[in-house]
Amino acid sequence: MESDKSTVIPVTSSQPEQTPENQGQEKTPEQLEVVSHDVFDKLSTYLQAELSGTKDTYALLEELNTIAIDQYTNLSHSATQIKDSLHDLDVKYKLLLPYLEQLNQLDVSVASLEQATLRLDAYTKVLESKFKKLEKR
Repeated sequence: MESDKSTVIPVTSSQPEQTPENQGQEKTPEQLEVVSHDVFDKLSTYLQAELSGTKDTYALLEELNTIAIDQYTNLSHSATQIKDSLHDLDVKYKLLLPYLEQLNQLDVSVASLEQATLRLDAYTKVLESKFKKLEKR
């Protein structure tokens, strides 16, 4: 895995550069031991940096997962409260339904009574008009 941090490992060597004069020369066991220790130290530093970056990435991922769990828990709690509230409202609506039906019937009765009142008023006006005609005679 790639690390989020860029690690720069300086390349230094305790050995002299290869030149045309010393290219053909073989290294002594002491020189090979020094070079191999240097290579293993640098490799160890590089791997530790990579592992540290990976560890940091996993720590961040764990933190993000914890935050997500908390938020989903809060959402679940909110959804449960909403569900309970809707259930309570539904129960209250069902309890009010007979009263609402009575109100509708009352509204229909009032409208019918209003129509009857209008007809009665019109009839009264007609009777009044006839009575006034009879009085004039």
